[in-house]
Amino acid sequence: MASKFDAIIFDMDGTIIEQMLDFRAIRQELGIPGQDGILEAIGQMPADQAARAEQMLLNRELTAASNANLMSGASELLKDISDAGLKTALLTRNAREAMEIVLDKFALAFDLAWARDNGPIKPEPDGILRACLELGVTSERTCCVGDFHYDIIAANAAGATSVLLAPDRPSYADQADHVIGKLDQLPAILGL
Repeated sequence: MASKFDAIIFDMDGTIIEQMLDFRAIRQELGIPGQDGILEAIGQMPADQAARAEQMLLNRELTAASNANLMSGASELLKDISDAGLKTALLTRNAREAMEIVLDKFALAFDLAWARDNGPIKPEPDGILRACLELGVTSERTCCVGDFHYDIIAANAAGATSVLLAPDRPSYADQADHVIGKLDQLPAILGL
């Protein structure tokens, strides 16, 4: 049976690798309130404060990437997707240097891998739409997999199928087209 998708777009932290970043601690260290987006809050800071905050965040991302563990089932899943002839992309809000550490550490190969340096980031749909264009696929035949609300917002806004990887169902889970607890549940959704 052929998949109903032509491409799968993955988030990185909490999806392909285990989540190693402590966002609560980062927000506290930078003085960012509540659930505000860290990158968005840094973008509103005065230039000198933003530069220090960006460096601190980059240091945290590089450390997390260096210490990362691959999510259970990720290697097998990516091989199955590749064997099925589907295109793959990695879109992360991480810095490019952190993304490249992860790609190299686990010898991961995606048809396209973009970090925040590549342009508009989730929750904006632009990265997904640009990735689809680059991959030569439509968003309607693209599945986006992530572990956070921004992943779901971006996928839905782009017209892609959204899959939330969340062992503990968060309050926004109902906004996703599918919710899975483990990566090994994804092939059934993909039709593999």
